[in-house]
Amino acid sequence: MMIRCRWYAVLLILPLLAVLRISASAAEPAAWSPAAAVSPDAFVVLEVHKPRAVLDRLFDPRVVQAVTSHPEYQRRQAQQDFAQAKNLVQYFEQRFNTDLHGLLGKLAGGGVTLAVGPDQQALLIVEAEDAQVLKDVHDFILFIARSEAEKQGQPDRVKSAEYRGVTGWSVAPKEAHAILGNRLLLTNHPQSLMAAVDRIQDSSQPNLASLPRYQQAHQAFAQPPVASVFARMDVLKQLPKVQAALDQESNPLATLLLAPLMQTLQHAEWLAMGLDVDGMTFSLRLATDGRPVDASEPAGFARSAEPAGGALPNLSVPGQIAAVSLYRDLHQFYAAKDDLFPQRTSGLIFFENMMGIFFTGRDLTNEVLAELTPEVRLVVAAQQYPAEVGTPQPQLPGFALVVRMRRPEKFSLVAEEAWQKALGLINFTRGQQAEPGLILDRPTHGDVKYTMSYFAPPAEDARAPSDLRFNFQPVLAMPGDYLILSSTDALAKDLMDALNREADAGAVALAGKHSLVELNGDALTALLQANREALIRQNMVEKGHTREQAEIEIGMLLTIVDSIAHVKLVAGDEAARQLSIELKLNIQP
Repeated sequence: MMIRCRWYAVLLILPLLAVLRISASAAEPAAWSPAAAVSPDAFVVLEVHKPRAVLDRLFDPRVVQAVTSHPEYQRRQAQQDFAQAKNLVQYFEQRFNTDLHGLLGKLAGGGVTLAVGPDQQALLIVEAEDAQVLKDVHDFILFIARSEAEKQGQPDRVKSAEYRGVTGWSVAPKEAHAILGNRLLLTNHPQSLMAAVDRIQDSSQPNLASLPRYQQAHQAFAQPPVASVFARMDVLKQLPKVQAALDQESNPLATLLLAPLMQTLQHAEWLAMGLDVDGMTFSLRLATDGRPVDASEPAGFARSAEPAGGALPNLSVPGQIAAVSLYRDLHQFYAAKDDLFPQRTSGLIFFENMMGIFFTGRDLTNEVLAELTPEVRLVVAAQQYPAEVGTPQPQLPGFALVVRMRRPEKFSLVAEEAWQKALGLINFTRGQQAEPGLILDRPTHGDVKYTMSYFAPPAEDARAPSDLRFNFQPVLAMPGDYLILSSTDALAKDLMDALNREADAGAVALAGKHSLVELNGDALTALLQANREALIRQNMVEKGHTREQAEIEIGMLLTIVDSIAHVKLVAGDEAARQLSIELKLNIQP
């Protein structure tokens, strides 16, 4: 395992060796924090406060085994640059009597800070646990750099200069580096390095650590995270791509799903993210100073006016791949469409035309969407196919929408009429294309009679694999005051059972939470494995890859997905301005 760990880690050391190759030494100044060396104009700052926690996960034997056993890793071992890096790693391991895991800890275990500012200026600060190891590695790499420069007839390529008692080195016009005590400073411009030295030696100069917004961002987390990102939203919002991402006027669906976060960021001056690690569970928290939208505003359709209001817990069914629970007042959202979407999009026009057909004579805002409560839930689950149908290719998961009706005794007939019109339109369209249509049925599950539609089974000799259409048996079910729209009969019945269990237990809203998303990695992996051949063919067609290339790329995707055990995203708090993401890895020994 020691040998496997060493070769796996070669890929991790390459960026660090590139940094050390062009760094420099200098006298140690008085104590200073990395944030004090960063310009106050920096708009994105990444800080790794506990590098050892990150390294321990990267060098976990299970992670090493998973990476080194992958075919792509095996292929790269035969490349020349890989062999050169391997020899360099071996040298340093023998020189410092440690493995690469320990060496990287000594070189960067004190902390890492990366700041990006105007004109693409960047400053990297790496704090070593062992200053002598940093100096020894620097001396060796500097020797190699000079030798290479002389061989190429450019002996002056490696330069050094003094500034305020600090020796800096440069190997390119826009690169400058220095070592101050146990810290490496690397910039992409000599002026940036000199400015950092000025801030270090003169604490009265403006710097990142002195900014109130930076201090507020750090106070947003009760416990110091393993790593954090600070971003100045007042600067980032001026970038065209960020403006486009925050502006959802042209995409009603994106607005419906993301408006709570986007609206908060539009009012934010700063954004902070903190990463925590517990075993193989990674938690990412996001906070801003942005003003949350009030529930009475047009864009407040995702926030409950009641403190105890919020999204309901996710439903759970067999074979579940993903579940989403949202607090979205669809009536308020659609009533404010003229304010939210001043320019009508083709998608919105198409939606209104379809709804006009299905709900003929009824006002979509006040007679349809007003009949639904703000709790919206979606479920995705794997399917089991009956023998008389066969297994379609590709295999698609079942998916369903679950909403609650305010007055089921009145709205259930309206929903049933609209659903049958939709099925009729589908059958009419398929008939024009000479394709089989849906057959309607009214089965019963428990005490609920519901509408199910299905395609007639294929002939016996056409069952394996069967047509894509056999992924679908559209269902409308209305148990109690709930309305279920499902792509499959089995999922609809599972959801009716889940709603019964929830009613017995008593569902309590997640106060203040407007979005809850959960993903089951094992179920997703099983679905992708079942469609592996279809994914390979799609990769070959879309990217022009050979079959071998496609197999490697899809294999890598499956390996990554297989390592994910569970993902959970929760958005909103009492201020509706935070988001947390929990990622649990499933790394087998």
